[in-house]
Amino acid sequence: MTPGQAPGGCISGEPSLAHANLQHWLEFFCSSAVTEASLGVIQPLTAEEACGFLGCMVVETGEPELEDLDVIEAGSGAGRGAMQYTGVRRTAYDAARSQAISEGIDPNSNDWQEQYFAEEYAGLHDPPEGSLIGWTRVFEDRPHGMDPAEAAAYWTGSAAAAEGYFRPGTPHTELRQAEAHRIWELLQSGELVLPPGGG
Repeated sequence: MTPGQAPGGCISGEPSLAHANLQHWLEFFCSSAVTEASLGVIQPLTAEEACGFLGCMVVETGEPELEDLDVIEAGSGAGRGAMQYTGVRRTAYDAARSQAISEGIDPNSNDWQEQYFAEEYAGLHDPPEGSLIGWTRVFEDRPHGMDPAEAAAYWTGSAAAAEGYFRPGTPHTELRQAEAHRIWELLQSGELVLPPGGG
């Protein structure tokens, strides 16, 4: 690591305000915040894993800067939210969203979306029928040493293969990998910055 660089090879300094939401999620995923929010279930992601996950989120939401997170999928799946929750996952999301609104909380905020994501994986929104997504152990069992493209493919998985976190009907893996690479390049250029100790 050369002077002026942070872990992962990215340049340290101040992140770009143009990428405020990407920065918010990067800090969440690469710090103890994700572990605390998930009650210890999800350990912090590496920079590469986080860029892969963020690339998936961009494709899921259609928002390159993750500016609108409480979005509803235009297609037949009718997914909603940062992770495009569908089916029983959408039912639980909608219930939590309604509760947040009743408490004056903006469900489009990064903080609420991050908290819901972590809580859902930790099982705090599971219906009596069983686990919504934590049963996959996709965070606990992730392979070591993935680059951003490999991470994007891993998190994506597919509905057909019953693998991954997002499990879309049509994976669009190349698009997700391209977005993961774009976000990785923002990190390498210093426009995004890892949290202290992250990486």
